[in-house]
Amino acid sequence: MEEFKNDMLTEKDAQYLKIKEVFYHLIECNKDIPGISEIKWIVHVVDSPDINAFVLPNGHVFVFTGLFNAVANVHQLAFILGHEIAHAVLEHAAEKASVVHLLDFLGLIFLTMIWAVCPRDSLAIVGQWLQSTLKEYLFSRPYSRTLEAEADKIGLQLAAKACVDVRSSSVFWQQLELADTLSGHPNVPQWLSTHPSHGNRVEQLDRLIPEALKIRETCNCPPLSEPDPRLVFKLAMKDFLKESEKKDLNTTAEKQKVDPLPIGKQKQTSGA
Repeated sequence: MEEFKNDMLTEKDAQYLKIKEVFYHLIECNKDIPGISEIKWIVHVVDSPDINAFVLPNGHVFVFTGLFNAVANVHQLAFILGHEIAHAVLEHAAEKASVVHLLDFLGLIFLTMIWAVCPRDSLAIVGQWLQSTLKEYLFSRPYSRTLEAEADKIGLQLAAKACVDVRSSSVFWQQLELADTLSGHPNVPQWLSTHPSHGNRVEQLDRLIPEALKIRETCNCPPLSEPDPRLVFKLAMKDFLKESEKKDLNTTAEKQKVDPLPIGKQKQTSGA
């Protein structure tokens, strides 16, 4: 709250009201889940271009306007908010803290063994760097990606119970992947990230969507009459690629044009 106090949207702001409406609709439709009904949820909207949202263990949810502007519709917004609710209900923060403490304890044992065998400061420093690097890339980050995948799964189910069009969930990550490509954002290997890659999230969600649709049906939700948003996005991408290819061809053709020299200024050949 101290960090974002100057960037908070007021409770009368249109973006705040829309996010709050979608969020509390999710809570209302899932109030039968003990973890959700026991938490006192409070929504905060931060005026920032970052595409981000997070939830604290005490139920305070922070959503950035960059995320609100990145979603194509309320269905995508509901899925993302469901993802954040899932983190809190599954107590991922406490679970992650417990794993970190365990890894730190094991790392301490590792360093103690090194020091017992060879009590040299230089070796201890190298050992500290080695155990810290191994802990981060072999345990912490893979574990964080596992928690994110779990939150995607449960968040999708929470959205389904709220009669959201869960098919839009995977489209959101396809949109972000396209935006990264167009902006020239470097494609970071998944093993370096704390989150699954956009492509992997799309694949996982597409596998989970049929089950989520069944949950939606059991909640007596109205039928989905609109075309599958995944198909719509796929067709839009085909059109976009065709237009891009045409523009590239036209640009290449323009560059290859050779303008004739003006009359009277033709190059003269040597000789009579």
